[in-house]
Amino acid sequence: MAVGQAASTWEMTLAPAVESNSGSREIAVSVQNVGKMYYLYDRPQDRLKQALFWRLGKNYGRQFWALRDVSFEVRRGEALGIVGRNGSGKSTLLQIIAGIIPPTTGEVHVQGRITSLLELGSGFNPEFTGRENVYLNGAILGFSRPEMDARFDEIADFAEIGEFIDQPVKFYSSGMFVRLAFAVQACLEPEVLIVDEALSVGDIFFQQKCHARMERLLARDTAILLVSHSMQVIAKYSTRAMLLDQGQCLFLGRPDEAIERYFQIQDRLSRPRILSTPSSDNSRSSADRPPDSSCLPDWPSKEAFLDLSKAVSISEEDMARCTGVAFCNTQGQPCATFTIGDAICVYYEFEILRNIEVPLGGLTIWNAMNVLVHGRNSWHYQKKMPLSMQSGSRIRFRQSVELTIAPGEYTVTVGMATMSLRDYVRLIEAEASDYPASQILTLVRVNRAGKFLVQPKVQGLSTPFQGYADLKGDITWGIL
Repeated sequence: MAVGQAASTWEMTLAPAVESNSGSREIAVSVQNVGKMYYLYDRPQDRLKQALFWRLGKNYGRQFWALRDVSFEVRRGEALGIVGRNGSGKSTLLQIIAGIIPPTTGEVHVQGRITSLLELGSGFNPEFTGRENVYLNGAILGFSRPEMDARFDEIADFAEIGEFIDQPVKFYSSGMFVRLAFAVQACLEPEVLIVDEALSVGDIFFQQKCHARMERLLARDTAILLVSHSMQVIAKYSTRAMLLDQGQCLFLGRPDEAIERYFQIQDRLSRPRILSTPSSDNSRSSADRPPDSSCLPDWPSKEAFLDLSKAVSISEEDMARCTGVAFCNTQGQPCATFTIGDAICVYYEFEILRNIEVPLGGLTIWNAMNVLVHGRNSWHYQKKMPLSMQSGSRIRFRQSVELTIAPGEYTVTVGMATMSLRDYVRLIEAEASDYPASQILTLVRVNRAGKFLVQPKVQGLSTPFQGYADLKGDITWGIL
């Protein structure tokens, strides 16, 4: 049998799921040997030929398997977390289970009413009011008018859009739109809920309501399939987790082990790429000229340095340029994955293109939401710096940062600035502690020079603090 005609079963049973006679929870979702294949075409006319002549057994495209031989079961009251890199097949799998697309091979059985939070609001008619769209979505999901009447007030209260519920949704802001879409799906209390990166909609107060609703659904024995790039979300809700990579299931089991394996894949792919052999030609780019190791005794080898060819370098009147950036652990070994509390050592070098006075070097760390998490330079550390530097000379920095920050991916920006000798001496003699921003001129900045990963302490996924960073402080108490 041809691949495009491979047998598959795609079944959704809307009868309520019940407890089995054995007392164990009944299977709500069964996925057996599911695969999904697409044809990719080099030319538009090849797609047309395929549509016209496929019955003759001719193929004008090449096969691409988005999923291959994936199997698992989810019981009522369980939450299966699905993790993997972009393009690993997570969304394709959820769309098959939700009934949006059919599988090429394998069988899918869903027992009970299913709702999905995939593309929020994809079923909304922009000309209809919010109220009309609520009832429309309820009808699509199999709810009668009286059932929706009983649930409407809860949905409207959850969405918090007030009188706009009776206005056409085409006039809604994006925040109002996604809040109503989430409220419709989450408040219908399905037996199977599919969630694809939908727990970060709206403001922080609405996100907290979304998480509270998830906990309520789990308590009501809802089966949940959850895709998220937030490992904290996966660890919080999942009873089991599956790791997908290139359309295949690499692991299915404990969430902490799935997360650890996911981080291992990220670490392998994030390792620095080896640069070209150093050249004496000063016209070559910084990506082709890794620094030598003649100064700073623990300066890394060339294999540690990142490829800066895709980094955005901003230079002030071509006064300096960055010639190398490396991420290492405290032993000086190239490293792109760290555990909370570890220290990252960032090595970076600049070539001076024009005579300058006092140089300063520093870095900033940004999280995935482009929030500045940390930033310090040599002034903040009160380090004594050279009083001048000549054109053609180079300066190196080794900056270590203790990563008491939340798990996730981060990028690093490195930069170099200068300060006049007069201002530098005056501030040093005055023992100034404030950052003299007005006296400092940035010479060069390399945005997103590289990225690194911070993972939780995998055993038990313990985090010694809450939020983005570990802010040092103290607490006292007293009894009256």
